[in-house]
Amino acid sequence: MLTCAVLILLISSQSNGVKVDVKVVDSHSQIGQGQSGLYRPGANKLTASRDPGPLCAHSDLAQIVGKCYDIEVSEYKYAVCPFHNITQHEVALKWNAYHGILGIWSHWSYDNLYSKFAHGHYTDGDTCTKNDKTILRTALLHHTCGKRTRVVSVGEPDTCAYNITLESPLFCHSVFSDVYNALPENERKEFAMSTLEFKHNVLTDEGLKVERRKILDRIGCLNMKKEFKDLEECEKEYNDLIKEHKDLEEKCSSEADENKYDELQNKYDELKRVVAESGLVFPDDL
Repeated sequence: MLTCAVLILLISSQSNGVKVDVKVVDSHSQIGQGQSGLYRPGANKLTASRDPGPLCAHSDLAQIVGKCYDIEVSEYKYAVCPFHNITQHEVALKWNAYHGILGIWSHWSYDNLYSKFAHGHYTDGDTCTKNDKTILRTALLHHTCGKRTRVVSVGEPDTCAYNITLESPLFCHSVFSDVYNALPENERKEFAMSTLEFKHNVLTDEGLKVERRKILDRIGCLNMKKEFKDLEECEKEYNDLIKEHKDLEEKCSSEADENKYDELQNKYDELKRVVAESGLVFPDDL
């Protein structure tokens, strides 16, 4: 593949409120070199809006942290840097070729009982327009067994939301997919106890989920922040909670009602915290 380094043009663009210097021409010989931090083909410089989340996986998976694996689909090259970020680079040689961040490592999703890791979530990518609304790009990374570590597919099932599959020999063994094996030693005992109690019908399905969520929350491996598709969805839930909160406050008379009121109050406080962290401001009608 030819190395293109004839014309370099510096431009400034805006990404998540962060000024980004982008060099248009991409040196293809640099791609896939396993750089740590943000993946930068050639001289392209991208700036992330935040640091990646914690690994929250078996320590042996750290061997692919700091490495990047790429695939070229149509006119784009996608670079997956596990547990760091996922980027997209337009390989067409034109003055406004796109180079951007699709997502930064955020968290895992789990199976129904929090026994196994399911998919990796990469959030807070570059801004994108969907139905005349500005949203942030996101990517869902699927992990499958393969003879070597490589990206096998990329799709965009919804605008600015990407599905990417990474295969590796590391994902062929349950030791890497079982949550238990990723826990610190001091948390494994409680995890094993919850499994035992569940098998002997001491814990219900819901009780098992609660106990395991507590463990994952303690070690920072549970995504507690609710994510909204857009501002409109956030505003709707906020207003619905305010209305339900007021209705319960007016008719709260029994202990059961009071318990429900307290539960709703906690949900309301959590939503306010999320809204504040997102930099949004709503009038407090309570």
